[in-house]
Amino acid sequence: MSIKELPFAHSLQKKIGSSLVWLPLSANQITLSSVLFALVGLYFSSQLQPLPSLLLFLLAGALDAIDGAVARARHQVTAKGAYIDGIVDRLVEFLLILSLLLYPLPAFLLPAELSLILVLFFGTTMTAFTIAYADHRKAADQKKLAGVPGILPRAERLLLLFAALALVPFYPAASSFLLFAVAALALVTFGQRFAHFAN
Repeated sequence: MSIKELPFAHSLQKKIGSSLVWLPLSANQITLSSVLFALVGLYFSSQLQPLPSLLLFLLAGALDAIDGAVARARHQVTAKGAYIDGIVDRLVEFLLILSLLLYPLPAFLLPAELSLILVLFFGTTMTAFTIAYADHRKAADQKKLAGVPGILPRAERLLLLFAALALVPFYPAASSFLLFAVAALALVTFGQRFAHFAN
């Protein structure tokens, strides 16, 4: 079960949404603003400052949680908003991975750069693509689409990437280990989802 599916997460999002309905921004504007925070986070990584970068990526992640909560609290949930949210989620994750690529991390079984490329391809791209393509090709009904498995869903993948960024200035070898672990788990998740729809 993903963090986002836990009962406390739904309750927390509902409370956040109802407390932030006063914001002068639409849910889509909140979503899009997360890209700006991520871009500034990328800038700090380009200056080899991982902790300010992490703070900005955490803010971008918080905005990702807030946008949907605000849309639900305002009863303004739309298919277009969900589409924008999904695209922006992947952009922010790409910028986070790009930020991690800027640090000279040691290898752990694989070069850190290769681990990040695997995370980008199998985690960010292919895990979502398997669902979208199964839906596009009508290879699965809604029940099968909703019940898609995955050992490392997006929320957990991001938490591990945030942890890797946090460890960069203190334990770069631990960052590399985490990146390798995320790459391996992303590959397993892709395999689980491919098998789910191929059967």
